[in-house]
Amino acid sequence: MSVPVARTRPASGVPMRLAAGLVAVAIAVLGAPAGAGAHPAAPAGGFTVTDFSTTSHVVAAGTFTNIYDPSVGETSPWYINDHTIIRGPDGTWHLFGITHQEPADPENEVDFAHATAPSLHGPWTKQPFALAVDPTRGESHLWAPHVIESGGLYYMFYAGGGPDHSQSEISLAISPDLWHWTRYNGDPLFRDGFDARDPYIARIGKQWVMYYDATSQPAGGNHVVAYRTSTDLLHWGPSRFAFTDPSTGTSGGPTESPFVVHYQNYYYLFIGPRGGYVGTDVFRSRDPLHFDPSELVGHIASHALEVVADTDGSWWVTSAGWEQGGVWLAPLDWSRTVVTAGYRISTPSYRATVQTSPRAALASMQVPVGGSWRELLDAQFRGTLPYSGIGGFGATDPPGAAATVSTSADRRTITLSGIPVGTQPVTVDWRLDASTGWLDQSFTWHVTGAVHAPAWEVGWSLDTTLPRVGDDTAASRSGDVAGFPRWTLAGDASVSLVAAYRQGSAWATANRWYDPGDGAISWQPLWANGGTAWPVGDYPGGTWRLGVSPHPADTAFAEALYAGLNAIG
Repeated sequence: MSVPVARTRPASGVPMRLAAGLVAVAIAVLGAPAGAGAHPAAPAGGFTVTDFSTTSHVVAAGTFTNIYDPSVGETSPWYINDHTIIRGPDGTWHLFGITHQEPADPENEVDFAHATAPSLHGPWTKQPFALAVDPTRGESHLWAPHVIESGGLYYMFYAGGGPDHSQSEISLAISPDLWHWTRYNGDPLFRDGFDARDPYIARIGKQWVMYYDATSQPAGGNHVVAYRTSTDLLHWGPSRFAFTDPSTGTSGGPTESPFVVHYQNYYYLFIGPRGGYVGTDVFRSRDPLHFDPSELVGHIASHALEVVADTDGSWWVTSAGWEQGGVWLAPLDWSRTVVTAGYRISTPSYRATVQTSPRAALASMQVPVGGSWRELLDAQFRGTLPYSGIGGFGATDPPGAAATVSTSADRRTITLSGIPVGTQPVTVDWRLDASTGWLDQSFTWHVTGAVHAPAWEVGWSLDTTLPRVGDDTAASRSGDVAGFPRWTLAGDASVSLVAAYRQGSAWATANRWYDPGDGAISWQPLWANGGTAWPVGDYPGGTWRLGVSPHPADTAFAEALYAGLNAIG
């Protein structure tokens, strides 16, 4: 699938250089059509483009360094996924985590990796597995261990799965020394769904709090960070929610790997994957049992992130996952100064925010609905932007900041040049031509050297706030579908956001991906399960026209957009 899956291990900087070319994407916004299916019209007057620059302080991380690769000494690649790091009584550091041979096989992750080191920074030495799955206890896998110390004992909480995903087990093993583990006789501690997993335990006040990934209903619903409380680490109260994400589904949501840290009068919640497989968002609250999506204070390019305090008081974060080459470590910055810059386009029929740094993206698009402005875009999935997946599916290489930005004399044309794509020798040029009724966008892909691994997918994503996604042959879609349709449609009961395709404009029409839980659609001229070569060259990625109709499931409007773009009729 094109679910965000992995990236290859981070690489040192590769020189990028600008090249020329063009891939067009047009956005047409229909403010108030005469009826469903009407062609978009450009309202007169009220057009402005203004530049902006804001300074903020965010939670961020420095450069990641690989500290442990489980493949060393093996005959084939291995990975570490969700993991935990703790310092033992003799000063030895211990790492425990999900492990398996590549490629990823989560339902057969049946052993916990164990490694030790004299320092957080290594060198790390592989040890025998710490724990093996026990089917006689109903366990189907071993996921996401978290280890704490209390009263001279070490408690390892983990997800043991089970045959019913709506009643997944959270279990416990106990050790006196971090080497010898015995399962608790009262396992499982509790069951929850959907695929309840990734426990994290913190001491807050006079009680223990276990945060974990779940859904609002055992069979599915909103993705949530649930929590339960205990006074003895053995008996846990009922489930409550510390964070509720607007996205819905079953497994694989954006509330995995919760980690809560108290720092300078605030509690910080780290969860992911958000904005791609290798992405963690940071939320801040005064209340450790309630975090709100509006309280976002940072984003870190990490998967299955753990926060670790070293013996000298410095703070660090880790990253690991499928096809990541082991465990990575980076310094944590609790208050980094970040400048966000770009342009705000305002017309009577739409408002748009074009962000030029710290990454290039169409960050916002609002339309008038019911007397107020409604936001149609978000970055829940990965954002509305071009991306590439090198070494695995997903946005392994999202865009960075444009190398240069220029505008025409009338400010209707904004050109973002030399946008780097991850650490690959790839750049994108992005030209935006604004008018009162639409926003034309032009992308070009340029590969200027050998990419670091096979290319699994290359394309662009439309990341919306809308719950239904489909196309010209199916009103509702989910997952991968081969080829490009005439158009796709994201919508709800009051609006349709359509992307119509210009036939023959892309160098290939491999695949498109639908994610109804996140309201996202990705168009992928290049898509190859297992990866393929992406030679040096210039690649026209296709032309689309996006339009908004204030009518639900407005297929007539979609056909009109398609006909207009392809000069039919």
